[in-house]
Amino acid sequence: MDRDWARLGQRLKAAREARGLEQQAVAAAIGVGRGALLRIERGQVSRISPTIRAYATEVGWTADSPEAVLVGGEPTMAEPEESGNSQSPSLGVASVAPELVSELPWRIRAALADGPLIDTAVIDLPAGDDEDSDAKMVVIVRGRGELTPDQMRRALLRWEQTEAELRNTDHRE
Repeated sequence: MDRDWARLGQRLKAAREARGLEQQAVAAAIGVGRGALLRIERGQVSRISPTIRAYATEVGWTADSPEAVLVGGEPTMAEPEESGNSQSPSLGVASVAPELVSELPWRIRAALADGPLIDTAVIDLPAGDDEDSDAKMVVIVRGRGELTPDQMRRALLRWEQTEAELRNTDHRE
């Protein structure tokens, strides 16, 4: 059975535009660079990746819609609570993320735009002895370039060790 990757890309782009979403906003919302979105929209992909599923979800499709579109079918629209989006992204990640991203230094923007997403975490910063934490840190772990499955596994193990250390760090004077 032939898969029409260009058709999938065109349909995702049309769905994005119908929602009034910019490429940069969708890219930021799903944790990839704009170049990754361009490749998907141009049909320059050859497998359904987590990024394609995230893109589909961001434009309101169900998770299995990319497969349907690839073989000539139509996407299924997700229920609003399923997709995480309403028809208008006024308070969604897609509308906030570009503003936050624009405040980041170029070095950080470049690091966020390249490599596969390995994991993310939100970790409370250590608090004082008798108070709750009043701040959090957001950690985005990305690989460098294309990783083999073995490299990805090693990177994930290193991140899991680092995350455990971050979460168990006591307040340091």
